[in-house]
Amino acid sequence: MAKSFFEAKVEFDERYKNITVLPQSLVPVNGRIIQNISIKNQKGENTEEYYKWQFIYALIHSGLCPKDFIGVEVWFPKGNPSSRPIILDGAIFDDSNWLHHYHNFWQNKDQSSLEWLRNHLIGVIEFKKEDGRDIEKYINQQLKPAMKESDRKFVIGFYYDTERLWIFQKSGNKILRYDESKNEKGENSGIKDLSLYLPDSYSIIPSFNDINKIVKPTTIDRTQRTTDDLEVISSIHTKQINDSLSNILRTLDKVGLVNQIGYEILIQMLALKIFDEKANKIDKNRTLKFYISQDERNYSSLADPSIQQFIRRIENLYNEAKGSYRTILGQSIINFKDSSHISAIVSIVENFQDYSFVNSYKTDIYQLVFYRFANEFAKERKGQFITPIWLIDFLVKIVNPRGNETVIDPCVGIADFLSLSFVNSNPKLKDDNLYGIDNDRQMIMLAQLNMLLNGDGNAKLYYIPDKGSIDHKIDIDGKVVKLNPNYHKNGNWDNWPDTTELKKFDVVLTNPPFGEDRAYKAFTTEDKEIAECYELWHLNKQGNWIDLGLIFLENAVRLLKENGRMGIILSNSIASIDRWKKARRWFIENMRIVALFDLPPNIFADTGVNTTIIVAYKPKKEELEKLKNQNYEVFIKDIKRVGYEVRTSKRVKYYNPIWKINEQTFDVETDEKGNPLLDEEFTETIEEFRNWAKSQEKTLRDIFIGE
Repeated sequence: MAKSFFEAKVEFDERYKNITVLPQSLVPVNGRIIQNISIKNQKGENTEEYYKWQFIYALIHSGLCPKDFIGVEVWFPKGNPSSRPIILDGAIFDDSNWLHHYHNFWQNKDQSSLEWLRNHLIGVIEFKKEDGRDIEKYINQQLKPAMKESDRKFVIGFYYDTERLWIFQKSGNKILRYDESKNEKGENSGIKDLSLYLPDSYSIIPSFNDINKIVKPTTIDRTQRTTDDLEVISSIHTKQINDSLSNILRTLDKVGLVNQIGYEILIQMLALKIFDEKANKIDKNRTLKFYISQDERNYSSLADPSIQQFIRRIENLYNEAKGSYRTILGQSIINFKDSSHISAIVSIVENFQDYSFVNSYKTDIYQLVFYRFANEFAKERKGQFITPIWLIDFLVKIVNPRGNETVIDPCVGIADFLSLSFVNSNPKLKDDNLYGIDNDRQMIMLAQLNMLLNGDGNAKLYYIPDKGSIDHKIDIDGKVVKLNPNYHKNGNWDNWPDTTELKKFDVVLTNPPFGEDRAYKAFTTEDKEIAECYELWHLNKQGNWIDLGLIFLENAVRLLKENGRMGIILSNSIASIDRWKKARRWFIENMRIVALFDLPPNIFADTGVNTTIIVAYKPKKEELEKLKNQNYEVFIKDIKRVGYEVRTSKRVKYYNPIWKINEQTFDVETDEKGNPLLDEEFTETIEEFRNWAKSQEKTLRDIFIGE
C-alpha cells in the first residue's frame, strides 16, 4: 500500500534527522544531479534546504509524483538577455523529456526547447523557512511570477514553508487557492481574499495524475465507468459543486418544482446515486447506470427515443434500488411520464454524474450538498438541517457506542448521532442495531441518506407523525407500538395487556427540542392522557405544561436497558433552576450521573439558550443506592471554546469555524498532517474524561471506555 505524504515525510525525518549533509540530490538541480548538499546549519538546525528535500522526498515516496518529472532550481530566462533568469525552486513537468529540452535550451539556446518547457510546465514549488512570515509578499513576488512562466491555462503551485503548506492554482490569468473554499470572493479573489492565514492539509495535495486530468482532459465514456472512476468531492470542488447545485435549482425553479415534491425527487435521486455506486462496489462487472449521454440530454420531447432510453435506465435503477431503500423509495414521487419531473432528474443526473458520493469526504458532502438544498426547500426550518457536527462528534466519543450494542435517537433528525456512532465505533457497530424516530417524513428520508453514505443503509428509521417517540415506542420485534394511557400511566410502560414487550437499548443519544417556547402543553384530552404516561408530568408539571426536554429525558431513561447509558443535550435551566428540581431529584433516583458539560450560549443555529450535556448510566436499583451512599464522583466541565460560531448570511444560519491561533506567532496552528486546528476544548476534554473514567467503578469503566 502506498505511503501518504505525511508518512513519507516522517520517513525522511527519521532517515536524515541526525545527518547534516544529503549525499546526493533526489532530482536534478539546475539540470544535473549534485552531491553533498548541506541541510543543517552549524547549530544542527534544519535549513531551508532540509525542508526542500523533505518535500521532494515525500512527493516522490508517497507516489504522488514520479521523480523523473521533477526538477529543482529550474532556470527560465527573462525577456531582457542581460537580466538574471527567474529561478523556480521546484518545477513539475508533464513529460519526462523535460531534462533534454532544458539542456538543449541552456547549451544551444534552442528557442523551440524553451517553448516546449513553457508548454509542459504544470507545477511550481516555492520553498521557505520563514515560519509563515511575509507569506503575502512571497506569494505575490515569487510564486505568482513563477507560475506564470508556464503557458498552460492550468498550473498548480505549492508554497512549502517549514512544513506548512499552501496550494494554489493558475486558472486562466488568475492565481487562486486550490481549495476553492478558501477563495473568499470566488474567481474574483485578490491576494487579500485567499485566506492565507489558513494552510492546506497534506491530504489534498493533487497527484501527478490528478493534475494531468485537468491539464489534459479526455473524452469520458460514461457508459463504462465504475465508482472509482468518479471525482472525490472535497472542499477543492466548492465552485464546481456550487455551480452544479445552482444549475439544478434553476431547473427546478423553471419547471415549478422548488417545493416539497421537488425536494423529495431530489432526495430519491440522491438515493439512486448512492445505490448505483454501492452496487458497483459490490459487483465490479456492473457499470454505473446513473449517467446521461449528450444525445440523451439533447431531447426535444419525451417521445424522442434517446430520452426514453435514459428514462428506462433510471426507472430500472429505481426498481432495483427500491427493495433496499424502502424508507426513501417506498413511496413513488417521480412520475416518469411528467415532463417537469424528467427535466428535474435530467438536471440532477447531469450535474452529479461525475462525482462520487460514496468515496467522498462526508463532511464536505454535507456542507456542499445537503445543507444547501435543505435551506432552499425548507427555509422555515433551517436550524434543523444545519447541525453542529463537532458537538455531536464530541458526545458520541464520550458515550462511545461500539460492537454489538444497540443505539437509538428518539429525535433522530438527519441521523447525525447514528451516523457518527457508526463511523467512530471500534469494534464497528452493526448498521441494523441503529434506530431512529422522527415526526417529519422528510427528516427521515434525509436520515436514511445519511446512513446510506456512512453505513450500509440498514439502520431502522421510523417516521411517526405528530408526537413521534413521545407516544410511540419500538417493541422487541422492531414494530412500532403506541402507549395506552389505561395501562401506562406514571411511566409504567412495561404493563401491556398482551405479549408486547418494549425494546430496550444499550445507548440513547439525542438532542431533543427543549425550552419554554417548545413546551409540551396538554390542550386536549389526548394530550393530557399521553402526558400522564410520564412520571415527570405528575411530579413537575407547571399547570398544563412541562418543558418538552423533560419528557424526552424520561423517555431516554425508560428506553435504556440495565446498565445502558445515555447522552442528551438539554437547556441549562433543566439542570439548574428551582422550577425543575423535582425532575432532577427523579433523575438522580433513577440514573448514575457520569458527566455534566456546560456549553456556551448560541452554539445552535436555532436557539440562543445555554445548554448542558448530561451523560449517565442506569444501574440496578441496589447498585445505584450503593453508589449514592459512597457519594460517587461526577465529571464536570464548563466548555467555553467549541471551534465554531453561528453566523448568518442571506438569512441562512451556518457554522463558521474558529481556528486555533499560536500566541507567539499569531499563525493558525496545524497538526502533524498539516490540518488547521480548531480552537476547541472537545479533544482535550475527551482525553480528560477517559482518564477520569479509569478511576471510577468497574461498571462505568467497562461501558464507557471498555478497559
